[in-house]
Amino acid sequence: MEASTFRGGHYVYGHDEQANQLGHHISEKLAEIVDSSEVKYGLEGKALLHAQGGISLDEGVTPGVRIPYGTEPDPVSYVRATAGHHKFYTSGISDILTIDETVKSNPEAMFNLCKGAIQAGYREFTANVASNDLVRVTGYMIKLSDIAKYDEEGSRTNTTFLGAEAAKNTGILERKPRVASLEMSPTYE
Repeated sequence: MEASTFRGGHYVYGHDEQANQLGHHISEKLAEIVDSSEVKYGLEGKALLHAQGGISLDEGVTPGVRIPYGTEPDPVSYVRATAGHHKFYTSGISDILTIDETVKSNPEAMFNLCKGAIQAGYREFTANVASNDLVRVTGYMIKLSDIAKYDEEGSRTNTTFLGAEAAKNTGILERKPRVASLEMSPTYE
């Protein structure tokens, strides 16, 4: 194990297999609790577990099964660290990888990353390109230029405030752009 990944006496989720396995174990136990609990309004009396990608109230926490904003490893390591969670979340995982804009000149790398993620256990795959104005927050899209305009002028007629509030409170705009390349992408059959 590299010394740089053992920080402050603790293993780090997304960077150390021990921490990743602990996260998977927590997801498994959470799924067991949800599955063993009957609900009045659910699919056949059961709730469906979902890992939300984050809302504006998520201050100081990391939403869902994400690796904390700004600390994400390269895309392949990210996929490998988080893929094991997907089987436990029957209603899905809302997660968004921010990819460096160099992927625009290498779309095959993005394709291979997506295929590798699905093969590794992902049930869905969503990515933003770091240089795009339009980005997915969680369940909706926002324009970064609209957030800047909203911060300066405010608005009473649109929903930009939702994205602006999420951007301000949760650190979603600190998602670390990662480079996807054929050399780093998981293989698939």
